[in-house]
Formats: sequence, C-alpha cells, structure tokens
Amino acid sequence: MRPNTGCTMTPHPGLCATCRHMEYTETRRGSVFYRCLRAQTELSFPKYPPLPVRQCRGYQPQATEDASNVLPPETPSD
Repeated sequence: MRPNTGCTMTPHPGLCATCRHMEYTETRRGSVFYRCLRAQTELSFPKYPPLPVRQCRGYQPQATEDASNVLPPETPSD
C-alpha cells in the first residue's frame, strides 16, 4: 500500500494528449484514465495503454480547432 502523500500527480499521457482517438475520463475520486478508442475496432491496440505513450502507429493528431487548448501556438517561419 502506498503512503498518502497528498500528491495527486498524473503522468503525462504522451501522444494520447493530442490524439483524436483518446477519451479522457476522471472519476469522482480523482483517478484519471486515457482510453484508446481504436481498441474498439482494432484488437491490436490496448484499451488503456501504459503511459506515457511515446510511439503509436495509430496516432492521429486532433483537428486544429479541437487541439487549440493542448498544442502550443505555431511560430512563424521567416
């Protein structure tokens, strides 16, 4: 059993943070889960992948309007 340190840090989900196939769920007790929706149709994808996800063949970035609060703003290239 882990000691209760009062720290509720959640690991960064990696690619899942900006993937269009990710469904984020937070329970009333504060647990956070990142579910891969590709697992519903493709059995080779884990339903709840171990975090952080650094590489994924099914990764597809969210549409620009969906990801505006997650992705950093682009810097203009001169």
